[in-house]
Amino acid sequence: MGDRATPPLERYARIVVVGVLAAIAIDNVYFAIVQWPLHDMDVYLSAASRLKSGQPLYIPGDVAVDSFWYAPWFAVAWMPLTFLPRLVVAVLWSGALLAATAVVTVMLARIGRNGPMLALLVGPLLFAVSAGGNIQALMVLSLVWGFNRGSGPFWVAIAASMKYTPILLALTYVARREWFRAISAGLLAAALIGPGFVLGLLNAGVRSQAASSLLGSSLPAYLIVVGASALLAIAGPQQYSTLASATAAVIALPRLFAYDVTLLAMGVAGHEGPQEPMVRSVERPEHSRGA
Repeated sequence: MGDRATPPLERYARIVVVGVLAAIAIDNVYFAIVQWPLHDMDVYLSAASRLKSGQPLYIPGDVAVDSFWYAPWFAVAWMPLTFLPRLVVAVLWSGALLAATAVVTVMLARIGRNGPMLALLVGPLLFAVSAGGNIQALMVLSLVWGFNRGSGPFWVAIAASMKYTPILLALTYVARREWFRAISAGLLAAALIGPGFVLGLLNAGVRSQAASSLLGSSLPAYLIVVGASALLAIAGPQQYSTLASATAAVIALPRLFAYDVTLLAMGVAGHEGPQEPMVRSVERPEHSRGA
């Protein structure tokens, strides 16, 4: 539909939305570039160093907002990087996160009419959190790219082993009656997270009040909203199942940061069938999801 065929009110509304998103994007990108602290990267390196030296992987008690609380395999994966200078690790890690951010942004921008607005929302947030060294951009890329592929349960399990609540994305498999994929995601996630309980994951310092989510405000409201989103993912219209499960995964987080909403980019997979790769959907506007 051309611009002339668009109602004036809708055109003005879109201009306002784009303007607001652009302003937020400029703010996020500017402060990310000015600071670029990579504090999460340092958390990963510290956890790997502790594991390498035989110290406890998880620090007990309510310590810092950025304490390591991922599954143990992630610390193991970082161990080789502890032998490199921090500057080298910073350059390599920043490059990987920025590349993932760029790919996700381009993929979203190509999804139909509202794709550019979705990209304008998600891209700057991923850029900003990449400045902190958080793995969010790589996680979102793996899910957007791989969720509907044969390897989808693996990527869901990997995301669940780092952020835990993304296991709710498997509800989309349940809605599609893809029982093997749903069970596989659950079992893989359990296998990745399980060793953490032996190493003290339950006592990890993740109880900080910083960035508290709905869980910290009202437990009944938290259970109702998360439960409603999960129910919609399973029993609602199948084309909205992925968006509903992603919404449940975001709302279920015990700590909620602005960048966590980037997980909703998974909603663009809502119209796809079980065997169609995500990369094909970006070429067909008719399968698009609005921002």
